[in-house]
Amino acid sequence: MRSLLGLLWALGGAVVGFIAGALIAVAIAKVTDMSNREGAQGYFMIALGLIGAIVGIIAGLTLYGRSAPSGQGVAFTGSGALGVAGLVAVVALSLWAFMNLREAPLEYGGAMADLEMELRFKSAELPKGDVSRWMDVEVHTAKTRPVGTIQWSDKRSEDDLTIVPVVQGPLHRSGGRVIVVTVDGRQVEVFNPSMKRTPNPKADWSEWYRPARVDPPYGVVPPKPLQSMFELRYKIRVYGQ
Repeated sequence: MRSLLGLLWALGGAVVGFIAGALIAVAIAKVTDMSNREGAQGYFMIALGLIGAIVGIIAGLTLYGRSAPSGQGVAFTGSGALGVAGLVAVVALSLWAFMNLREAPLEYGGAMADLEMELRFKSAELPKGDVSRWMDVEVHTAKTRPVGTIQWSDKRSEDDLTIVPVVQGPLHRSGGRVIVVTVDGRQVEVFNPSMKRTPNPKADWSEWYRPARVDPPYGVVPPKPLQSMFELRYKIRVYGQ
């Protein structure tokens, strides 16, 4: 309870101190005929206001300590300071959570990155002729569904398997990514690979993953249970590397 009361005294002092600092800044700007180029006066007012707020917090805690019963001033001041420290910690943690948990394009050293994938399947499954519409790839997060670019021109063969590169960029920060491969309108293969919110860009290719489930397209009832066709692996490539 004392910490809460001390925090209220400190916040009151911060408000009074900020207003006093801002008013002093306005007075100085008028007396000195300060230039307002690129908002200089506004920045000056905010700077002095913040300094005034800090002084006000100290003054508020001091006055709270002096309002305590005899011999308890130091304890009251300490409780108030603890309340202020708790508020600062909560605000800092909230800002950290917002910056690190929100979905946004990931950056590594100021550069964004692509999610590079490879899909492999039996070459016998590949249809003859134009394959550009044979399958689609999407990377689902809680808020986004970006489409992967299938690089058919770079496909290669290994024994009886065909491997096709897929690139999705930019990679978004997300708590969970689901990779959805739709095959020729006949089945949907859903991959849930183990991938951190911020994957390591220096890691090599992941292991090969099988789909977590295989579903028919919406409204389609397959004549027999669907079997997976694909395996998937991935790695991260930072732009410019």
